[in-house]
Amino acid sequence: MSEKQSYLGTPTTLAVMIVAAVWTAASSGTAPYARVLACVWAGGAAVNLVLLLVRRRRDRSAATQAAADGADAKAAEAANDANDARNAADAKAAADADR
Repeated sequence: MSEKQSYLGTPTTLAVMIVAAVWTAASSGTAPYARVLACVWAGGAAVNLVLLLVRRRRDRSAATQAAADGADAKAAEAANDANDARNAADAKAAADADR
């Protein structure tokens, strides 16, 4: 990963925020407006967590696919180089046979 990620964008931090918000919303000693805001906060954090995990999975599968495509391209290039060398050798042999 080339860019430094803030700890606020990690799955662990989001999970802790969800737990804290649910705890606040479930607490009977909390004012009603704070409980509603805690529910909204927990919902937002849950959506953010899901989006983060989906984005990470998509990036990981794209990186895996790119690596596989790169390996396939290298193998194809090596096969083409071998064919070119074989064709050059055949052309030289044919030219030598014509002499």
